[in-house]
Amino acid sequence: MVTSIVTEVRARLNKAGRPALADELRAKYGADVDCHGINPADVHNIGMDYVRRLRSPGYPLTLGVSEELCMSGNLEEGLIGAQLVGALARHVAGGDFDRFERWASKVSNGLTAEAVAFSCISKAMSAKPSVAMRLLEWTKSESRWIRIAAVASFSPLVRDGRFMTDALMVAAPLMNDEDELVQVVVGTMLMEMTRLKADRVVEFLGPLKDSVPQSVLQLAATKLTGPDRATVLG
Repeated sequence: MVTSIVTEVRARLNKAGRPALADELRAKYGADVDCHGINPADVHNIGMDYVRRLRSPGYPLTLGVSEELCMSGNLEEGLIGAQLVGALARHVAGGDFDRFERWASKVSNGLTAEAVAFSCISKAMSAKPSVAMRLLEWTKSESRWIRIAAVASFSPLVRDGRFMTDALMVAAPLMNDEDELVQVVVGTMLMEMTRLKADRVVEFLGPLKDSVPQSVLQLAATKLTGPDRATVLG
C-alpha cells in the first residue's frame, strides 16, 4: 500500500508541476533544489486528500508513506510527508525522532526543513523532552537545513510557553551563524518566545546586543515595546 500511495502522490505532483514555477522555486531556495514546480498552497491541498485517505488506516501506514516522500529530498514531496505526520500528531512518540532525523538529513530547502521541524520533530520532542539534547548536536552540522530544523523545532513549543530553556540552549550556538537563513529562523523563534516570555528573551539578548547580527535582534524584538525593545535593540 505504501508503494501504491507514494506512486499516486508523485503522479499527481508531476501532473500539477509547472516548469516556470519550478524555476522560481529554485531561484528562491537554491539552484540544486529538486522540485515539481507547485505553489505551496496547492501542495497543501493535494496533501489534504491523502490526510483524509490515511486517517482510517492509521499512523503506521502514514509513517511509511511519509518516509518515502521525505527521503526523496524533493521539496513538494517532503512538504506532503510532513503534513501527513502533522495531521496525526497525537500519535507521534519520542521514539520516532530517529526516523525524523533521517528525514531531516535529506532536506534540500528551508521550506521543507521548517515543515519537518514543525510537524514532526517538535512533536517527538514534546513526547520525549530529552530530544532537545540531540538537537543541540544538530547546531554543529555543516548543513544549513539541519541547523534551521534544530531551531525551528522549538517555535511551536515556545509559542505555548514550553521548552524555553532548551530553546535558548539550542539558539545560543547559532546566534552568530554566518548563514542569513539560519539567522532568520533564530530571530523568528525568539520572537515567538516573546509572546508569553518576553522577559526571558530580553534577559537572554540584552548582553548580546553588541555582538549578534542586527537581523536576529530586529526579528526577535518585533513584538517588544518600550524598555524591553530598547534593551534588545539599544
